[in-house]
Amino acid sequence: MRRLLLSSLLLAALAAPLLGRPAPPETPLQPVVESYYQLAAGKTEEWFALYTKEHLPILRERQKSGSIVRIIIYRPFLHQGGPLWDYKVILIYRDFAALGDRAEQDIIERRLYPDWDAHRHAEQRRWEITARHWDDIMTEVQLD
Repeated sequence: MRRLLLSSLLLAALAAPLLGRPAPPETPLQPVVESYYQLAAGKTEEWFALYTKEHLPILRERQKSGSIVRIIIYRPFLHQGGPLWDYKVILIYRDFAALGDRAEQDIIERRLYPDWDAHRHAEQRRWEITARHWDDIMTEVQLD
């Protein structure tokens, strides 16, 4: 009887912090990465050509593997006091593990670009003409 009472008290103590909390989401949160690129004047076409040749194929391979759910690229249509960016790339990842899987990206990159020096040189050029870059990582707010 005493053992049953102690077990009940222990269970109640462990469960107490969970009472009143919402249930965890049934599906894992899909992280969304918004990458903003502000480019050097007159370099938008060169930058986009380099991006679509040297970086987008890596993202598409990750999408084929299921790590990335969706790839969206925006450019401004109408300026209203901005924007401070020339391109915005939105990546929706399957989960946080996929977001942090740098090894998968490195393997894909090495496979897609056997001429590693040429690829690295092109990527270096893309970053040289990128005046400013920042990322926002977020998750969707679940509404009732």
